[in-house]
Amino acid sequence: MDQKNTEKQPDQSRPDVIEKTSNTVTETAAASAKEEKPQPTRGQPFIRKLLIWLVVIAIGFSAGMAADHFLRYKPLSEASYATQIELDQAYQDLNGMQVTVDSLNSKIQEAEAKVTGLETDKKSLQDELDQTTTHLELFQVLVDVSNARVALFLENVKDAKTYLVKTQERLDDLLPRIAEYDPALAQDMPQRLNLIISGLDRDTENAKIDLELITKDLLNIEEAVFGN
Repeated sequence: MDQKNTEKQPDQSRPDVIEKTSNTVTETAAASAKEEKPQPTRGQPFIRKLLIWLVVIAIGFSAGMAADHFLRYKPLSEASYATQIELDQAYQDLNGMQVTVDSLNSKIQEAEAKVTGLETDKKSLQDELDQTTTHLELFQVLVDVSNARVALFLENVKDAKTYLVKTQERLDDLLPRIAEYDPALAQDMPQRLNLIISGLDRDTENAKIDLELITKDLLNIEEAVFGN
């Protein structure tokens, strides 16, 4: 029985041995870990400081870039905005001036139309004036011929010549209109009048007959050219 107890004692003391062994292994591993931990070299603090300075420099550079952008491009942006406002204002002013120009062009066209109308009226009035002047000249020729016939009836050859000389001058102005009515008559009438004037001293009776024929021709011209 003592032998059995002796055999059991080693079994009871085994956990303590295992625990002590475990502690010893742990301590040995910790000591080894401490021994194996690398020691910092001389260059590592310098590299660390260098990295810190590089970060500081990078931050400073970024801040400088931001400040440069703010100081350089913001004024440009404000200037661009102000320029755009000026351009918009100029565009509005240009549109206003264009409206004014269009209005003036419209008024110019109206004025030109009025001028054209007035020129047309002027031409029409001028034609009417020329027509009236020519008509008046024809009446004056008829009056001169009639006065010459009256003077011959009264046997006043001198006054008859005076009236017929005036008739000859006025007849020259009427020849273009007479030629429109009868070209042959326009060519013949001045010759007949010259013959009448040159023959007054010789044959007043024949002059009376010729003046009567000229009077009829002038009345026919008046009716044909100026009659309504």
